[in-house]
Amino acid sequence: MKRTHTFIPEPTIERLKELSEKTGLSVAELIRRAIDEYLKRQK
Repeated sequence: MKRTHTFIPEPTIERLKELSEKTGLSVAELIRRAIDEYLKRQK
């Protein structure tokens, strides 16, 4: 896995933090899953 830096709007980060608390998944894991899902849909 490679580390990367991305600028994400503050409202999006807040929503991710809320989802993180609800699901028990880290914000980083939620972002990875969202990117994977997006890439799958682009096939």
